[in-house]
This record gives sequence, structure tokens and C-alpha cells, in this order.
Amino acid sequence: MSIVIDGSIELKGTERVAIRSDRITATCRVVVKSSTVQLVGQLVISELTPGVGFGLSSSSPEDVKCIVYFEVVED
Repeated sequence: MSIVIDGSIELKGTERVAIRSDRITATCRVVVKSSTVQLVGQLVISELTPGVGFGLSSSSPEDVKCIVYFEVVED
């Protein structure tokens, strides 16, 4: 397994936050490492598109200004 991206984003509740990277391939997956606070809702990973990126959001509008740390890995 190799790490393609190691990063973090600030959630905006149910609004999708885009993480763009042309390094993402069809065999990549997103691994959430931690967050700065306990989320009220569930983390939603959407639209993992090779060569483009993916989106992160929460199922709860209350999850704002929470930093989520993630890795994109390829097996």
C-alpha cells in the first residue's frame, strides 16, 4: 500500500468540500485518520474520480469548522 495524498480539510457541514488531485487512480481509496472533534453526523466520501479527486462532507449540518485528517492510498 502506498500513500498518494496525505492531507486535511475543514468540514462545512453537509456542503461538499472538494479535494482535487490528478494523482488519484481507480484503485485508490480514502482512509480517514482522525478529526479535531467528535463528529455529530457521519462522514460522507463522495465521487472518487480518477484524475480529478473526491469530496468530503458530513451527514449533519452541525459539523462545521471540524478538521478531518485523511490519506488517499493505493493498494
